[in-house]
Amino acid sequence: MNPKRLAQRPAVLLAAVILGVGLASALLSEPELPGVARDPMPAVDGLTFVDHRTADAPQEVDLIPDPGELLFVYFGYLSCPDVCPMTMSDIAQARDAVGPALAARTRVAFVTVDPQRDGPDRLRSYLSHFFDDDYHALIPVDEAALAAAADRLGVRYEIEAHEPGDERYDVLHSALTYVVDDRGHLVRELPFGATPDDYARLIRALLP
Repeated sequence: MNPKRLAQRPAVLLAAVILGVGLASALLSEPELPGVARDPMPAVDGLTFVDHRTADAPQEVDLIPDPGELLFVYFGYLSCPDVCPMTMSDIAQARDAVGPALAARTRVAFVTVDPQRDGPDRLRSYLSHFFDDDYHALIPVDEAALAAAADRLGVRYEIEAHEPGDERYDVLHSALTYVVDDRGHLVRELPFGATPDDYARLIRALLP
């Protein structure tokens, strides 16, 4: 992943799963590997976020992993009671299963769709429960940057209308994990419900 070249509720769970399944069903299925692939594969070049992985050095980055690596990109929010933490846990278990060599070539980027509540400190604290220092805690540069990424990748999210200062609101979001290779291509998408074994099989297949 490179610096930019300048630099709850059951109803929410059901809606998130429906959004993910609905989008996944429109994609081309390849039964030999978990998940689905689009034809043509979207590219992530030009999509940038601010990475708050370290407290003292936030950095604007793109979504292209370093050579020989895979990036698992997930759009969610920290108040999510089930889908988001379960997905992070599944990826963490898969990385353990494939062993340290492949795990070192697999990183996770969590993009919050709820920056009003999900500040840098909360993002780091949340992700540190699942990963060591091999994650990217991403906050959109602005609403336009998030909208551009959502449009390019097919991310769906909706924030419940609320009064300024009110932090009690729901968020709906598509429950997909986007797998990006070192060419910047979105090579696979896994819906909520993919198992740690599914993630592990994909890592082994894409990182020979």
